[in-house]
Amino acid sequence: MLNYNKSMIWNMTRNCNFQCSYCYFPHTNGKIKNPISVDTLLYFLNTDNNSWLVGMTGGEPLLYPNFVSLCKAITKNHYIGLDTNLSLTKQVNEFADAISPHRVNDIYASLHIEEREKRNGVPQFIKNYHTLADAGFTIKVNYVLHPSLEKRYPDDVAFFRDHGVPLTPRPFKGIFNGVKYPQNYSAAIKNIFTSHPAAGIKMVFNFRGVDCKSGHSFVRMEPDGTIFRCPGDKTVLGNIHDHVKLNTRATPCAVDRCPCQGINYVDLNPAEGWFIEGMRAFLTGTSNNAANAFRQTLLYDSEHSSALNNTGVIAWENENYAHAKRLFERAHKIHPHIMLYKENLTLVEESLDNEEPPSTSPELSEIVRPSATTPEHFAATGQAIPMTDKK
Repeated sequence: MLNYNKSMIWNMTRNCNFQCSYCYFPHTNGKIKNPISVDTLLYFLNTDNNSWLVGMTGGEPLLYPNFVSLCKAITKNHYIGLDTNLSLTKQVNEFADAISPHRVNDIYASLHIEEREKRNGVPQFIKNYHTLADAGFTIKVNYVLHPSLEKRYPDDVAFFRDHGVPLTPRPFKGIFNGVKYPQNYSAAIKNIFTSHPAAGIKMVFNFRGVDCKSGHSFVRMEPDGTIFRCPGDKTVLGNIHDHVKLNTRATPCAVDRCPCQGINYVDLNPAEGWFIEGMRAFLTGTSNNAANAFRQTLLYDSEHSSALNNTGVIAWENENYAHAKRLFERAHKIHPHIMLYKENLTLVEESLDNEEPPSTSPELSEIVRPSATTPEHFAATGQAIPMTDKK
């Protein structure tokens, strides 16, 4: 087990040799300029005798100048994790020879099957996977299950399994054809995720108002050395070329979207813990399990409007439209400023009036602590009301 007390996501570069259609960063494949020096990085990591886990991501980290030497320097006293497309064979071989698997948390190898096939890179990927696996590294091969890949996914799983490479489906987070994912995956894809419950960790949540250790024991670093509180909160804590001041304790989340690892650092009360379980079960389990978790949320907090709303979504899926309407009405009455509840209520009312379901479906609420989004809460805490809550 790795022994570290702080962790960092280091977005090393925007540069990448792949151009995946669903990637949320615009990438180029040019030369990386002004890399952070090893001495500068180690000076920051070694301050206060902390032990760090440095998650190296991008872009493609293996494009970074002197990448393996950099990893050797970090792993002398710290640990690393690696996100890579596993396409750069020379660097993969050097990494396998030079770095101890005991200093590497894991390697997330992204398959990106369509982009890889364009480059005739599937055999190379399989070879590089086994190079690292045979050297003792823990490798997880991620298959971003974009909705457009649903039909081919089973064949891809079978092909790579026959070549000794297990695939782990990873939810796509974003909008495709006007539909929001991962909340609106088809039943067929949800059945795929049922066998991979860890996929639920990758869902997007709104942790506004919940105490979080980001900025204290977890940070994000940009290619120029700027330290943000986390991937979702772009509050600048400094720059490793100058000065960085981390938070001394957990503080409330101040943003509406947590796209990454916040679930590992937030301090949830029992109602919120059950709410998270409900959201995970909605994607990776069954509707019954999700509904049971949301009911547990409501036992601890009867005015948890997100749990009411999401139970309404499940009732909708089960074609119990009258019950869905009652739940959306209750959620809207408790927190009328959250327009999603009103929108869902309008959908179900139109369905009942027209005696047929509309072309769109009601949406899940990602808000873990709805009470922290009220105008009264912002007035009491002296915060500005975000635009999303002013609607």
